[in-house]
Amino acid sequence: TEMCIPSNGEIVPADHACPGEIVILADDTLKLNDILGNEKLLPHKTWIDNPMPLLRTTVEPQKPEQREALLNALAEIADTDPLLHFDIDTVTHEIMLSFLG
Repeated sequence: TEMCIPSNGEIVPADHACPGEIVILADDTLKLNDILGNEKLLPHKTWIDNPMPLLRTTVEPQKPEQREALLNALAEIADTDPLLHFDIDTVTHEIMLSFLG
C-alpha cells in the first residue's frame, strides 16, 4: 500500500512515518479510527459516557449537490466520535453540529 504524508503544504510519497505523524493510505478497506500496529501500545483514555457538547455551529456544502456526501461523512464520523453530534433543523434545513472542540 502506498503511503503519503503532508509536507510543506503538499502531499508527498513516503516510505516511513514517525510516531504521531499524519499519514495517508490509499486503501478502501480502512475506516475511521482503525488502528494500524499494536493496539496494546496505545495510550488508553477514559471517556465520559455522554459528554455534553460545548460548541455549536452550522455547516453547508460548497455546492448543493455535495449535501448528501457531507451528511454521509458526518454520519460516519459521528458513529465513531462520541464528541460530535449533528442534526438537521426541521424548519431551515441547516446542518447543525454540536461538539466539544
